[in-house]
Amino acid sequence: MNQAAETLPTLTKDLNHAKADLDMFGYCLIADALSPAEVETARTRLLEQATAENQRGLSFRDGGPNQRVVDDYGKVMENAFTEASGGVNQRLWMLANKGPCFRDMIVHPLADELVGHILGNEFILSTMSANIAKAGGVRMGLHTDQWWMPQPIKPGSDYQRASEISRNPVGEFVDPESTLGISPPVVSNIMWMLSDFSVENGATEFVPRSHLSGAHPHPENQSHYPIVQPTAPAGSAMVFDGRLWHGTGANTGGEDRLGVLTTFCSPQFRQQENQTIGIDPELWETFSDKLKARLGFKIWNAYGRVESPAAGMVSPIPDRIGELKPN
Repeated sequence: MNQAAETLPTLTKDLNHAKADLDMFGYCLIADALSPAEVETARTRLLEQATAENQRGLSFRDGGPNQRVVDDYGKVMENAFTEASGGVNQRLWMLANKGPCFRDMIVHPLADELVGHILGNEFILSTMSANIAKAGGVRMGLHTDQWWMPQPIKPGSDYQRASEISRNPVGEFVDPESTLGISPPVVSNIMWMLSDFSVENGATEFVPRSHLSGAHPHPENQSHYPIVQPTAPAGSAMVFDGRLWHGTGANTGGEDRLGVLTTFCSPQFRQQENQTIGIDPELWETFSDKLKARLGFKIWNAYGRVESPAAGMVSPIPDRIGELKPN
């Protein structure tokens, strides 16, 4: 993964160039993905929501240098993700409920073109969140968004049971046998930049080409990896393969870094956020069919159905057939 002799992705409006960058490096940078007006609308809405959640004691905080998340038994502690517990960066979840400007990103033409290039014509929203990286926030550490994908194995060989895969990868995930091949991408992300991304304010870390390694990064020893931090102005977008090693950078004293992340997955996989339960039913009538499908309400090859697999779409409050008896 030596980048010394090659030119890494730079901002482009050429979608064919962007797709080539995705294939080769695992990420691409899109210039002017959002207009100045769209950036201002989304930025204002995000900051309003962040302030309100903070005022109501709903603020989720992470990235603190002294933040303790798990107890002595390895269990996530109650109230671990608060400012009082040392959290710095503010995260906001389930943005599909929190403003039309966010819902527009879910069905943006760039998602069709570039996420579609990775996942195919049909894909669904796994999670939509924002990360306001604040001064003092430490680097997140490299990871992949397909940490749960089983590794290829030889016929008859032992394997780690799929339900027992954890975010701390075991040996064959960090150092896989390359002759067995690698898993295809089933996750893709778009980071929508609502502020300038710089090294100082924690621009996203990547290891270019790592999506083609079939490996996961070592959870602790990461100092030797060839990490880059692409920088770009507000309104830009970064699209990347879910297998690519990535993570939030450290904000060493820059201004708040505002990013909205749309994570998409293939329709046969479980979503991080349970969109079909979490979506506010009062918003349903305002949704286009495209948005409903992308949130996971469209039945895909009989998956995601309630009763008949022949139905095209389910709703947040579906018709259910309960226990019946003949007349």
